[in-house]
Amino acid sequence: MCTVSIVPDEHGFRLMSNRDERRDRATALLPQIQRFGLRAAILPIDPVGGGSWIGVNDAGLVAAVLNRHSPQPPGAPPTSSRGLLVRHALACDSLDTAQTAMRALDPGAFQPFRLVLVQNRRIALVAGDGRALVSAESTCEQPYMFTASSLGDAFVDSPRRRLFECLMGHSGDWQQGQRAFHRHQWTDKREISVLMEREDAVTVSRTVVEVAKGSVALEYETLSPSQSTQRLELRPC
Repeated sequence: MCTVSIVPDEHGFRLMSNRDERRDRATALLPQIQRFGLRAAILPIDPVGGGSWIGVNDAGLVAAVLNRHSPQPPGAPPTSSRGLLVRHALACDSLDTAQTAMRALDPGAFQPFRLVLVQNRRIALVAGDGRALVSAESTCEQPYMFTASSLGDAFVDSPRRRLFECLMGHSGDWQQGQRAFHRHQWTDKREISVLMEREDAVTVSRTVVEVAKGSVALEYETLSPSQSTQRLELRPC
């Protein structure tokens, strides 16, 4: 369960992510720098699956995975954590090689997912349903938003998307609107809010990834339990 948004600017782009999780799930490990092949990357670690839901490497490639809530196809149960998709992507030096790496994976090994990949002014979405992988690509010249929820992806997408489009259209500053979006909570509809809260789940962290010429940084804020913000940077290659 996550909400991801991307806004471009004159220097590059900024991606933000709210991570929603069950209250009984283990707290993620703080972001760290790891090497995947020839690439160095910053990413928080999910101690349950050993992967991550978001990260950026020194080639300026960002990967963020969202759960996709759809019926599981019949057959063998998935054997791999969706968080490993981010690790696979961050070993790549370009959006093209990342998409090629995803197509080489067995879609049946993962529960349904959507993987968002961003680099320079390009954005790709790779989706798997347990049977096949499909992908689509576009230029990143305007704000984008992706969201998911165990309540139903379509159920939360409409109100969150209306809010996103409103803030993008009326703030006069896409990055200001983006920050407001990821901090927004309806007091009477907390369960479908971007800053989500319900009895069994809550928004546990907020991540900001900034990529510009000569600069790659990831800022991580633990919300539940509340902790100070951590920022790590890489020298882009």
